[in-house]
Amino acid sequence: MGSASVDVPHVASDERLRSRNTFTVTAEHIRDYARAVGNSDRIHLDADAAVARGFGALVAPPTFATMVWMRAEEETLAAMVPGFHIGRILHADRALDIVRPLLAGDRVSCDVHFESFRHYRDYDIVSMATTLRDHLGQVTVIGSSTLLVHTQRLSGRHPGVPGCDRGLELVPARPRARVPGLGERLPVRQHGATVTRPPQPVVGYAELRVGYELPLRRYALAPSDVMDHASVVGAPSRADSDGRTPGTPSGGATPGMLSLGLAAGYLSSWLGDPTAVAKYRVQYAPKRHYLPVGAGDSTSIEFRGRVTWLNPARRTATVVVDATAQGRKLFGYATAEARFA
Repeated sequence: MGSASVDVPHVASDERLRSRNTFTVTAEHIRDYARAVGNSDRIHLDADAAVARGFGALVAPPTFATMVWMRAEEETLAAMVPGFHIGRILHADRALDIVRPLLAGDRVSCDVHFESFRHYRDYDIVSMATTLRDHLGQVTVIGSSTLLVHTQRLSGRHPGVPGCDRGLELVPARPRARVPGLGERLPVRQHGATVTRPPQPVVGYAELRVGYELPLRRYALAPSDVMDHASVVGAPSRADSDGRTPGTPSGGATPGMLSLGLAAGYLSSWLGDPTAVAKYRVQYAPKRHYLPVGAGDSTSIEFRGRVTWLNPARRTATVVVDATAQGRKLFGYATAEARFA
């Protein structure tokens, strides 16, 4: 199966795409998303609890940012890829670097770097990097994605020039945002009425060792949970050209971003502080981009984890997360890097 690189015309290396749409993070958004991905920490649901733990406003779950940048990605693909349809996207892998948590009241803008495009027989592989900034221009989250885009019309064609009517504009590139190094302590910051503080996990760093096993956790996923998630993130039903969801009996299909959100909730429940994890890396297992969920009983997902690396000087830990459902792994690999006090 051959491949060929395709250059994006008229998009120079010193330019990037900026979404003209600004996303305002509200308490309602945060609560709805937290419930949709099973993140039950009180700082996502109760403003008083968030304030009591050192924040100036309700705190968004770690993967909340993916909902914002996915919209910017979709805008970009719709403008640049002939025949693009959101229902034909598969997520191959995702990376998430959290500089600071998003808080209720944040107004977030999105810069999208279209990094590479390759055409294969059945899919077009698109790599994109996205930077989220608050209203002060400070970086909050940096994300990268590799997407498999299935569109027969694209075969053999170059991506087009982004159209201004799509809500995008070309702007001069800023220097690439710096991701804080592992173990680097983030200062307490004032953002208008919102305040962030360094992470404070309840797990003691001295308890950890390479090979340390995180506790098993099972999550029962019902078809209604899949529908709730789709409603919150604004995702359409994922259907193939015949109108059927691939590999789905009659209930629904769990998208990879819901699986990632559940995995983040698993880590948050172990650490006792959702803001302790600063990095996520996920590659979805082959043919497991969507987990079939039947119309009747719930589907059980088992989460396990183990520590694979410790850095005592920086007091950081790398954790590998395994998620299994219906006898198969959901992730090719999934890792997270956590900071400890």
